[in-house]
Amino acid sequence: MEAVLRVTASSSLFETLILSAHMVTLIVPTCWDILLIKSYRAFKDVMFKQLTEISRYSLVISCAIYIAGCSTAPTTSQLINKQLSHAVTHNSPFHNEVLNMALMEMGNNNFGKAIDLLGPLADFGILVAQINLASAYERHIPCNERAAAKWYFRAAKQGSAVAQNKLGLIYAEGRGVTKNDEKAVQWYETAIKQGSSEAMFNLGHLFQQQLHESNGYTKIIHWYMRAAETNHPQATHHLAKFYAQGNGVEVNESLALELYYKAAALNVPDAYYEIGKHYNVGAGVRKNSATAAKWFQKGAALGSADAQVALGNLYWHGKGIEKDLIQATKWYKRAADKGHNGGTIRLVEAYKKNGALPQDHANADLLTQRPPRKSSKKLRGIQW
Repeated sequence: MEAVLRVTASSSLFETLILSAHMVTLIVPTCWDILLIKSYRAFKDVMFKQLTEISRYSLVISCAIYIAGCSTAPTTSQLINKQLSHAVTHNSPFHNEVLNMALMEMGNNNFGKAIDLLGPLADFGILVAQINLASAYERHIPCNERAAAKWYFRAAKQGSAVAQNKLGLIYAEGRGVTKNDEKAVQWYETAIKQGSSEAMFNLGHLFQQQLHESNGYTKIIHWYMRAAETNHPQATHHLAKFYAQGNGVEVNESLALELYYKAAALNVPDAYYEIGKHYNVGAGVRKNSATAAKWFQKGAALGSADAQVALGNLYWHGKGIEKDLIQATKWYKRAADKGHNGGTIRLVEAYKKNGALPQDHANADLLTQRPPRKSSKKLRGIQW
């Protein structure tokens, strides 16, 4: 710039033109860079707003453009893959934004959109994207169990204990793969090595399902105990039932009740029912119908069908709570709507007996035609 300012009137026209041209080469690129930066920022904002409407393949292209910094230089497919790999390794803001948007779509039950957003990132090996993509395939209607199994497998191979446990479940239940208990055990054990309490419980549950093939409860109790030590809700509840019923261990009502209390504190709805049942019959505690009613109410409110039926019975008889046939019928219906046979049978009787909605005989006839969801040894002669 100093050289330009020193141009004198005596300089030749040729020299002046040369220096002026040099100034243009310095100034124009700077202005162009400023324009590019402003355009880039505007483009980025628009791009993020439109991501949910972009197809899977255009998303990959947009990702490459973004990561490349909107460069005007020619971009080969090899360069795009290199840039995407770099983004995956260095946790780029772009794929974090896509992940957040995908999780938002999953939270809104828009699993199709979530799949479109997560697919490209999962293809490039992003672990959290693979796990969530598998989950989206499971929850999408219709679900795609084979695709879910595929992505859980890829995530499991990357060392995800969550995916390893899910693969165990998939092989145990034969969802999207051929049922294979041996592979289920292998994946559960792999997840357990990383401390997965969910895999501990699932392994115990698998052994419980195979009880007729095994040597007893030893392995079942071992894994339920391991999981219960980590405050796993269902493992704690199952262990309590073993002590209450004497399955593989000596009956210990006090320990069973202690474990039920612990499971209830972990929000297991059926644990509230079991505690209420102990008070209702006086098992391990002094019999108290009023206390039983309180526990049944808590379990019923949380969705325990057993607690709903038990609470309905107390309302029907007025034991530990004021007699109320309308309330009794309401709770029987809640349980029946879940497919609970006891609730269905009691609801039919409530409809047909005088006092509880006697005008609803048509509904009662419909209920008797419901196919039972659980086996029931006694469908008639219900003792109230």
